[in-house]
Amino acid sequence: MVAHAASFERPHATSAGLLILRLAAGGFLLPHGLGKLLGWFGGPGIAGFAAELQHFGLPSAAPLPLLLAALQTALGLLVVVGAFTRIAALGSAAFLGVTVALNLSHGWFWMHGGIEYPVLWLLANLAVALTGPGALSFDALRTSRARNAHGR
Repeated sequence: MVAHAASFERPHATSAGLLILRLAAGGFLLPHGLGKLLGWFGGPGIAGFAAELQHFGLPSAAPLPLLLAALQTALGLLVVVGAFTRIAALGSAAFLGVTVALNLSHGWFWMHGGIEYPVLWLLANLAVALTGPGALSFDALRTSRARNAHGR
């Protein structure tokens, strides 16, 4: 006799696993955004971030660096807390995709300035976008409250 796969499901473990994935995927992006936005964690701040953009030949005129840093910070925070998670995770993956593209010339290994590390976090954010936030998230809370408000 073969047991049905559903009998092996562990919804609490899945929710905890998705929470951990979100904490990692957004939690590693968030301090990079705060470093650009506020200079925290040894980051460059807005002026330094503008210089980085200019170094890569990207537009760097105000207010673009401020907007990009604020967006990166917001996306990381939204992924961490699980709010508007799929959209935020896709936006985070897009930020990381740009990082990958800008560092392709450095090769694969991160220790040489390559793309290994940003690819890891790009894939983690894509996994969050594909799986959703799980039960331990603001999205789940919002959905639950909406169902209760509509009597379902």
